[in-house]
Amino acid sequence: MKFPDHFTFISDEVSQDLPVLRAFVREFGLPGIELRSFAGRAFKDLTREDIAAIGAAAREEGWKIFGCSTPVFKCALDDATAIAEHREIFKRSLDTAKALGADLLRVFTFLRQPDPLEASRLERVAEHVRGLGEIARGSGMRIGIENEHSCLTGTVEEMEAILARLPADQFGAIWDPCNVLYIPGAAAPVPANLTRLAPRLFHLHVKDSIRRPPATPGALLAVGTPLGIGEVDWRGHLGAARAAGYRGMFSLETHWRLKKIDDAMLHLPAGYGFSQGGEAASRICFHNLRALVETL
Repeated sequence: MKFPDHFTFISDEVSQDLPVLRAFVREFGLPGIELRSFAGRAFKDLTREDIAAIGAAAREEGWKIFGCSTPVFKCALDDATAIAEHREIFKRSLDTAKALGADLLRVFTFLRQPDPLEASRLERVAEHVRGLGEIARGSGMRIGIENEHSCLTGTVEEMEAILARLPADQFGAIWDPCNVLYIPGAAAPVPANLTRLAPRLFHLHVKDSIRRPPATPGALLAVGTPLGIGEVDWRGHLGAARAAGYRGMFSLETHWRLKKIDDAMLHLPAGYGFSQGGEAASRICFHNLRALVETL
């Protein structure tokens, strides 16, 4: 693991605008970006012109696009109409990723319900996710399952359960330790979880937060912080990744601003409102992250 070679960031955590993204990548000497929303449009709504502009920048700057963060299957498991729509989003996302030379698509595992490990429901989830694999078959595309507090895969046990039902040559984990802090009753994330997932680990998202009592019913259980001062032991996680021989990317997903982000934006991040203040916040987090790496 070496900074900056193995580090990147989710694009809209810095800016919606290409000149700002170019300057930020150069500032930290990063090898590329992970793409989410851009030019004020959610990833699912990117235009051909958006994709062409990003592709041109990647060629000119020597970037790799390290992944495309789709919203696929962040929807209800019993909503057949939404599932059909998300399959179409996946098809378009696959075309976008191929056009940009990316080999990783991020997806989810449907909105959270009680007892996420219930076997028959888990098999239904796996069946739908395997269907994405059929769409992508032969493309060389990896499909990463992200753990997310609002979805059925949130904890390390839930990640292991879904991955056990998916072929290892095509599916792996996009692990975000910080997301565990937002799950009611879940144990705090520990570096050993990363070690458990290492054989199936495609990609790591990096952010930090602290738990606090929700201000209102249904509010999030944690609030974002600058990297390194929250409740995720990032020094421990970085060390565990190194010890496990992890060779993927560490992708900053700041999710913290000097002025607090609205909870609704955090659920479906996209657009100028979400990115406002992101450049300054992400700069602080990257300085903190680099310092952590240098102390290992």
